[in-house]
Amino acid sequence: MLANTEQAHAEAVRKLYEEVLNQNQPERLSNLFHEDVLFHGATEERGIEAYQVLVARLRIAFPDRHFTLQDLIANEDRVVVRWTMDAKHAGPLAGIPATGKQVQQRAIVIYRFEGGKIAEVWAQMDLVGMLRQLGIEPVAGVRQPAVS
Repeated sequence: MLANTEQAHAEAVRKLYEEVLNQNQPERLSNLFHEDVLFHGATEERGIEAYQVLVARLRIAFPDRHFTLQDLIANEDRVVVRWTMDAKHAGPLAGIPATGKQVQQRAIVIYRFEGGKIAEVWAQMDLVGMLRQLGIEPVAGVRQPAVS
């Protein structure tokens, strides 16, 4: 059984995926994230505004996206999730025009909480797998666009 704090952290992460990402309610981000949240992904970004931009880009590229949490593990001030996102590539993504192709993105993300809100995020996504699903074959030694 999770301790009350761990349970609250796990619930906040569930709300992020269900309410913000699946139900398209980005206005709820401020209830979940610190204003100066630090995001480590394909790039390093700081601030809730930067995270809002990432969510907006995702919404444009994949308007029908649906996240499914495969695993959710809470321990002290950390929550780890393994998820899949199923979506149709219907809008531009990092310079890649819409392909109309169905994709499944996979990732593992670690959230660190401070004062009941998400203060730091580490995301590891299968970008190569998604690029291949879009019909783009990554080339060794050539920098690929950051897909967020």
